[in-house]
Amino acid sequence: MTIVIAIIALSVIIFVHELGHFLAAKAVGIKVLEFALFMGPKLFSFEKNGTIYSIRAIPIGGFVSMEGEEKEVDSDTSYSGMPAYKKIIAVAAGPAANFIFAILLLFILFLSSGYTLDENVVVNPRMAAYEAGVRDGDRIVSIDGRRVYDPLDLTILLYTNKGEPVEIVYVSDGEKITTTAMPEKKGGIIHRINFIPEGETNVVASIEQDSNGYLAGLRAGDVITAVNGEPVADRYEIDSVMKKFTGGMLEVTVLRNGGELKFEFAAAVSEQPEYYDLGIYYKGSPTNVWTAFKHSVKYSISTLRAVLLSIAWVVTGTVRFSEMMGPVGIVTTIGETIKQETFGMFLISLTGMMAFISLNLGLMNLIPFPALDGSKIVIHSIEWIRKKPFPMEKTAWITIAGFILLLALLVFATYNDIARLIGLG
Repeated sequence: MTIVIAIIALSVIIFVHELGHFLAAKAVGIKVLEFALFMGPKLFSFEKNGTIYSIRAIPIGGFVSMEGEEKEVDSDTSYSGMPAYKKIIAVAAGPAANFIFAILLLFILFLSSGYTLDENVVVNPRMAAYEAGVRDGDRIVSIDGRRVYDPLDLTILLYTNKGEPVEIVYVSDGEKITTTAMPEKKGGIIHRINFIPEGETNVVASIEQDSNGYLAGLRAGDVITAVNGEPVADRYEIDSVMKKFTGGMLEVTVLRNGGELKFEFAAAVSEQPEYYDLGIYYKGSPTNVWTAFKHSVKYSISTLRAVLLSIAWVVTGTVRFSEMMGPVGIVTTIGETIKQETFGMFLISLTGMMAFISLNLGLMNLIPFPALDGSKIVIHSIEWIRKKPFPMEKTAWITIAGFILLLALLVFATYNDIARLIGLG
């Protein structure tokens, strides 16, 4: 069921893109021959004001067919005969619709949740940012010269860091301060006690009944006072002891009902991707209409920059080309993301994922690659400057060549998706 919902969600995003083209074409006087929902053979269609509206058999995507888009047509309503600026409007409206749609989804998401993550900074007192002078409530301005719009940036901007010092610009009590911090390496093989602490304390808030700690006797409400003989007073000190732990049996000392108990069990082991962290986090802040809109815009800017950086990393070899994701991977990712226990969390996850993919689709289409909207914008901009139409035959050949390359990339990305699904990637 989740895969069906994921396919529908992806189709809605593509439909919004095509709707942008359709509305803009109509607005500037370009005749739209067909506006189709989905692809493949027609299942149903009707004509109104010279445009065929159709539903097709393959339930993904859609398209807009404009008069004179593929060849020269002698008509006042032909795409080929329109001034360059009108062509640019019709082409750019697709990506623009995706951006507007994403911001609208995020606005609804943040406003309905009642909280945003903008400037409510919390700093881990045992990590690099605190040592560099950053404190709770300070506003982070930039990391290594790049503006911080959203908490997502703290992860993205440190993604390629290999343990080098970073420059942090922040505002404290109205004063802009520049400092340097050394990020801490995290991830890899993680040894941990299977419990969820209550906030930053050393109190066991909950523990899974099939975990090693529970089977050994550890219970919710226990106060952990020592790990492997080292006294601990809060979550950070527990984490500090566990960082030095390399495997084997753990001895955990707790207080329960005024008495001291000791339990011995194997630590939980997990492997996480390695990353670097400064110890800067954000807590939710109450929101209103304005802050929800502002945060939706800032989150969108942050996401778009992350996509551009990702493309740069693929080109430079920082990220493997094999990590590229195609339609199968996108649908699978949406399906996994929206698997939630409650309907409310399902809607939140689905809305967030749709906004993220809509932003990606809009930006990727603006890349000046043949067959994408970005290449057409470049061609029509040249026409506008030269005041002379670009030959449709040459445009068609460029589009065909780009389409073949895109198809090859699609096949490769789909192969990666399937390889990951069956465990080969």
